[in-house]
Amino acid sequence: MKVFLNMVGCRLNQAEIEHLALSLTESGVEVVSNPEEADEIVINTCCVTAKASADSRKMLRHHKALFPNAHVIGTGCWVSTSKDKTTERQQMLDQAYDNTQKEQILVDLREKASPEIFESGYYRPNLGSRNRTRGFVKVQDGCDNRCAYCLTQVARGKSVSTDANSVIAYSRKLHNLGVKEIVLTGVQLGSWGKDLLPRQSISDLVKKLLDQTETARIRLSSIEPWDVSPELISLFEDPRLCPHLHIPLQSGSDEILRKMNRPMNTARFREILKHIRGANPDIAITTDIICGFPGETEEIFDHSLEFLRDCQFSGGHVFPFSALQGTTAFTMEAQVPHSISRERTTTVRQVLDEAERAFISRRLGKTAKVLFEGKAKFQGEWIWQGWSEDFLKVLAPSEEDLHNQILIVQMDELTTSGEIIAHAIN
Repeated sequence: MKVFLNMVGCRLNQAEIEHLALSLTESGVEVVSNPEEADEIVINTCCVTAKASADSRKMLRHHKALFPNAHVIGTGCWVSTSKDKTTERQQMLDQAYDNTQKEQILVDLREKASPEIFESGYYRPNLGSRNRTRGFVKVQDGCDNRCAYCLTQVARGKSVSTDANSVIAYSRKLHNLGVKEIVLTGVQLGSWGKDLLPRQSISDLVKKLLDQTETARIRLSSIEPWDVSPELISLFEDPRLCPHLHIPLQSGSDEILRKMNRPMNTARFREILKHIRGANPDIAITTDIICGFPGETEEIFDHSLEFLRDCQFSGGHVFPFSALQGTTAFTMEAQVPHSISRERTTTVRQVLDEAERAFISRRLGKTAKVLFEGKAKFQGEWIWQGWSEDFLKVLAPSEEDLHNQILIVQMDELTTSGEIIAHAIN
């Protein structure tokens, strides 16, 4: 039996399909990079925005229509929140597993497989377009927050931490497979350890990974501002911990943050940034912003934009507000027209792009350690691309095979289209 894996959404979904792929391979089940070869197709879906839900449905329909001989399995957050859409789901998938049933997918596929046909091996399976040199490690699932715009708590349930020993063992396994950077992921990454006895923190987990693994680089995915502690900040003194924090702000208005039910205000956020930069002035800090949340007037948006500029982020993501049925925000008064939300999204994206270019400009002429992932086309030629320790995408020409190598480069140029051109110096 051959299995193809794909996903929509976040790094957590990426971590889950990587873990499933490795577990299947170790069980003697062949994971293929081409869906045309597959007997079973597993799609990990998302519902963080209306677009993500639409993309998930589109991907399911696509695989169901184009590969009729395969058995299409849907799982993930859209599947978990669409149980009332029985007819629609039957048209686009053969079997559904909600997030509480994900572990059963491995069990059921193992039972269907004939392991003697495909000899299992100790290697990292090929996920095709989802291949990454970095290894995504799921350390936590679920969320205890109740943000007014989010369905995650419905889709994923309460926060649950993965045992530290399991995280360490999986990280060591990835290291032995040649993975040089792991990315710690979770729905609410910073809540890791709060449900364990004795209670622990994400800084405890990071310290254990630094002490007990040999992985060259460890990176944190998105972490909420209230989970950025002095203990965590101090760990960035270790060069193996990538100097990059992605801290969602969502709005620069205290009024909107209250309506969003975010346990944060701008004064506290400003203090958090001050503490981080006081310890490491050069650290990269990116963020997420939502535009057009209900009640966001033009005056409130302008005030939010001013705060956003003051934060001097090194980049970030911006989204127009997506009204998801089942969330508190879906029925709030003073909904902002979508056309205005999109205009504000464009404005914020320009601000974040300017902040990113300013951050990169300060890095030009300096060195960076880049983990090269593959080739990308640039000005009609194929050129190597990878990620610096502070999560900048870097392009470097080379006749050598740089795949999965960490090299010191000098960052030479920022092009008008936003690419960083560098050259290796070792």
